[in-house]
Amino acid sequence: MASLAITGGTLIDGSGRDPLAHATVVVEDDRIVACGPAAGVAIPRGARVLDAGGRTIMPGIIDCHVHGTYRARDMRAHLLNAPTYNVLRSTHVLRETLACGVTTARDMGGADAGFREAIAEGFIDGPRLLISIAMVSQTGGHGDAWVPAGLRVQKRAWLPSPVADGVDEVRRLVRHLLMAGADFIKICATGGITSVTDSWDEAQFTVDEIKVAVAEAAARRKTVAVHAEGIDGIRTALACGIHSLEHGWFIDEACVETMLAAGTWWVPTLALVPLSLEHRKANSAWDKQQLANEAGKEAEIYARMERQVPLWKDAVRRGVKVAFGTDQSHRLLVGENLVELRFMVDWLGMTPMQALVAATGRAAECIGRNDVGRIAPGCLADLLVVDGDPLADIRVLEERSRLKLVMQGGRAFTNTLRE
Repeated sequence: MASLAITGGTLIDGSGRDPLAHATVVVEDDRIVACGPAAGVAIPRGARVLDAGGRTIMPGIIDCHVHGTYRARDMRAHLLNAPTYNVLRSTHVLRETLACGVTTARDMGGADAGFREAIAEGFIDGPRLLISIAMVSQTGGHGDAWVPAGLRVQKRAWLPSPVADGVDEVRRLVRHLLMAGADFIKICATGGITSVTDSWDEAQFTVDEIKVAVAEAAARRKTVAVHAEGIDGIRTALACGIHSLEHGWFIDEACVETMLAAGTWWVPTLALVPLSLEHRKANSAWDKQQLANEAGKEAEIYARMERQVPLWKDAVRRGVKVAFGTDQSHRLLVGENLVELRFMVDWLGMTPMQALVAATGRAAECIGRNDVGRIAPGCLADLLVVDGDPLADIRVLEERSRLKLVMQGGRAFTNTLRE
């Protein structure tokens, strides 16, 4: 049994408890077996010892909303790419996600069971994945890849069509995705910024259609995450007993009351729009690769988001359950996921500790895993050692050079600590 001890750092364990100075964490194989004050933790004889003195030891980040697989944004390029090319480009996206400290993620459409198992077996590097396979969409909805030329473009050739209309078709598609190994179901209740033929604030699917998805998932002990940006679709989704609201930027007071009563998780993906606008200003080549109508949508949404901040802060203060998620995709935020923490502090009014817990212990609750997100005996050894104090400045986590150790399941992906 291989033993490792990480010593001397300040421990943030993912629970929200006060940080513990001069801590020791002991790992055997893929699990944490002991942690606490150095004086109270015995280091096994022969264990490898890593010095984290002056640094922070914390759990690996859980990103509850990623798209980890590749597709070209330029439609002409995408149509000329072989599916195997897109699969191989995806390995870079997944590797960069792990490299920035994300050790577990919910993939919201794009990764099938093959990606999940290849990571689990160590064939490729990436965050431990929970998969939805494809995001369920109505005809002409956010996940429908129909283009004005009259074609439905297969964005990722390894996936089934995500399009379903009516209760019976939704039921059949959800059953198919669950059969294919989906860990949860993702369904679109509104359009989106990147949609070609719909508006981000139009409602999609009826209450009955979303409810049947929730019922079918529940029959397999699975949950449903709902993409919803505009208020009408948010209201529809919240009427259906969903597990998590993704984006949900334009919730109102009635939505907050519903979420509090139902215990609905909110994964707000706050950095997505402002960072996209920053990229457009800074990089004209990147801007030209995006869909022509996106910039106007993003500017409008950003202006509205700023007006929502007081309501968001009040919702968090009152106890709406928030989990960290970025909407990272091939086009944005790859390897930059942890910038979301800054927005959770600035726009949701969270303390740095609250933001870190939302990205670790609370995120683990959201995804239904009790073996990740915390540094505690029995948990998987997903650990970060950070040069700096994220409780004093949450932005230190945005600097890749400060990540001195990225460990996933007891295996060091990055390690520059002294022995």
